[in-house]
Amino acid sequence: MGEVVGQDERVRTLLRALVRRVHELGPLEGGAPVLDVQELGVRCVLTPADRGDGAVLSPREREVARMVGLGFTNKMIAAALGISLYTVSTHLRRIFAKLDVPTRAAMVAVLAGQRVVDG
Repeated sequence: MGEVVGQDERVRTLLRALVRRVHELGPLEGGAPVLDVQELGVRCVLTPADRGDGAVLSPREREVARMVGLGFTNKMIAAALGISLYTVSTHLRRIFAKLDVPTRAAMVAVLAGQRVVDG
């Protein structure tokens, strides 16, 4: 059992080194696989992670953000989701912090993939 654990740790160390080296190579284009190999019946594919802004939000935060984008007020969102106004405000504060935006309009722009210009 100890030998297997040691081998697992060696594999993890090698994978971390590989990922660091790929990161050092610079930005990766279009999500195409960087590495696609099959060894001993195991296929290993290394692709760039999707870093879309929506990915950092929880499912509930995405739902609140979607409703803001549709023009819902906090009160309307609370009623539609069956949550309190305080909870809606908390979700919005967390979304703003995660996306590093100060307003609802900036949040919607970021999530729509538009560049936000500081005013």
